[in-house]
Amino acid sequence: MVENNDPKNYARRLVKGSTIVFAAFIASELVGFFLRMFLARNLTVAEYGLFYAVFSLISFFSVFRDLGLGSSLVKYIPEFTVNRQFSKIKSAIISVLLIQALSGLFVSAVLFALSDQMALIIFKNSDAALLLKILSIWFFVAAIYPVMQTTFQGFQNMPAYASINFFNLLAIFLLTVFFVSALKFGIGGVALAYLLGAVVASFFGLILFARSYRHIFQKKTSITKSLLKKLFSFGLPLLIGSVAGLIISYTDTLMITIFRSLSEVGFYQAAQPTARILWYFPSALGVVLFPMISELWAKKERKLLREALHFLTKFSFILIIPAAFIFIVFPEIVINLLFGPGYLAGATALQILSAAAVIYTPYLVLAEVMRGIGKTVVLLKTTIIMACFNLFGNLALIPPYGIEGAAVATFLAHLLGFILLLYYARKLVRFTVPASSLTKTALGGFFTLLFIFSLKTALELPPWPEAFAVMIPSLVFYMVWILATKAITKEDLKLIAKIIPIPKWLTNVAKKMI
Repeated sequence: MVENNDPKNYARRLVKGSTIVFAAFIASELVGFFLRMFLARNLTVAEYGLFYAVFSLISFFSVFRDLGLGSSLVKYIPEFTVNRQFSKIKSAIISVLLIQALSGLFVSAVLFALSDQMALIIFKNSDAALLLKILSIWFFVAAIYPVMQTTFQGFQNMPAYASINFFNLLAIFLLTVFFVSALKFGIGGVALAYLLGAVVASFFGLILFARSYRHIFQKKTSITKSLLKKLFSFGLPLLIGSVAGLIISYTDTLMITIFRSLSEVGFYQAAQPTARILWYFPSALGVVLFPMISELWAKKERKLLREALHFLTKFSFILIIPAAFIFIVFPEIVINLLFGPGYLAGATALQILSAAAVIYTPYLVLAEVMRGIGKTVVLLKTTIIMACFNLFGNLALIPPYGIEGAAVATFLAHLLGFILLLYYARKLVRFTVPASSLTKTALGGFFTLLFIFSLKTALELPPWPEAFAVMIPSLVFYMVWILATKAITKEDLKLIAKIIPIPKWLTNVAKKMI
């Protein structure tokens, strides 16, 4: 780990690491979308919805396998590295692997034993039984590679972290094509592909770790009571918070299954993953930010942490808005391109979830700060409040409004979470909210949307030419607004120019506009 405490050094590491993770997220998502497009064209809408309904249910139990210990590794590996306690790193990794393997085996056995009853009671479809059996085995096998991922994240080895998920998805896609297209296994083949993909990813992660950190293997393993207490003290609040987070992530799909229809599950499973493309930028930032904040906190670099938080909150908000415009203004083009015309009923839900992604971006930055400084109880309280709000929102909105109601509940839950974390960040790290910049950016986004819809009304063009004709001048309008209103300052531009290779003439033009 780099010991240089120069702020520009941390900024470069953040930019480089986030770029690597973001690129890997995009590559993984491309594979994931190829997978979903393949399934959408080779399964019926009901079969497509059934698989993801079952997958959502099984995935819901992943927190009971993780127990919050993955985040404990990300938190304490940087601290142990700063203090050169390498034997504790090995002991922590071994402890987490053993505990998660045992908890995963228990949950997997229970799910497998109850699969026939669950298929009839929850899904009202006997075909779900085979999916439940295969995916319950997948649940146990998939315990290894997430531990490898969080270990690489703790070491801030972002290329290794990013590659595991990509190879997992690539293996799933290739195996799905083989099982469904060549062997005609149907939706059972999709579940089998997930199972074997987890095996591939686990072996890949173990081999990569053995080659990258041979010196860690040479250290003595000592699983002590104090180490386990340290890991669980940090992880258990996150476990409870993760349960609440899964309520936010998966109850919408499960409630649509219960209160509406499998076809609507299919429509929502076209809108939701499409909107989550917008989550990749903040997620990539968060992956790098969490261990880096833990390192800064261990080194007592409080002032640098506050400056970084102020900068990131502002810029993450500024950057995510223009990306969201594409999904809000042209949802039919996006869904038709990725899933086909049969899924256009998810267009309105996509617009709402895209707006939720704008709020999610600064929310995630603040959430990673809470984890990085060890305030997991704060994050727990916030997530529980969000989950309760989302749960009751889904109960109130899904029966009458369907997938659009689920999307609105998700948006409001994340808005509430952002407000709460903003309050705690100001209190715990003396974070100064960039209120002026956030307000100017929000107004700029609103006026840009008005400008976009005005252009759409005035132009009579086919969808793709219209998209290009509308978006280019609209993005220029947005950038001019940001610079002219000084949402970005000259000091911000100087810092950006030092960490990102931007042409000098472009920086000079921006400075003149400010």
